[in-house]
Amino acid sequence: MCDKPGEIRSYPVRITGTDYKPGMPAIGKIEEVLRLAKEIGHPIKQGFYLFGHIAREQWFNDANKRTAQLVANHVFVQNNAAMLAVPVEERENFWHKLVEFYETGQQDDLNDFLYKISIVINSGRLDYGKYRGDRGKKQKMVGAGVKRKINRG
Repeated sequence: MCDKPGEIRSYPVRITGTDYKPGMPAIGKIEEVLRLAKEIGHPIKQGFYLFGHIAREQWFNDANKRTAQLVANHVFVQNNAAMLAVPVEERENFWHKLVEFYETGQQDDLNDFLYKISIVINSGRLDYGKYRGDRGKKQKMVGAGVKRKINRG
């Protein structure tokens, strides 16, 4: 069990598998991240932005990645956009991308990976091409995120 669940972390932490050490979270910084997230017009970009900040900055005493996923999914569901769920067979690749993000602070590769392997699009409203801002290959996850439908357009 975790001491003081749900409270902002008040002690230094280390993340297994990386030398990256998140700084101490500050209420002002958290509020700034939340304010900036509200300015992001695309729900998938907004959800990924929040996922990255919560996971990398380790705001809480425990369960930061789970909390980050819940926050991202809250944004997605509120906008009837998607669901984020990493398939079991992709866990190792997810950890690799996540550690790379922790160490570099560059989130684009993690976002692309998450979108390609773990986003289930609701109602076909959003697609990869719109998320990426390009008109290239578009990918949708259907069902429980196991089957993929590729549209070229």
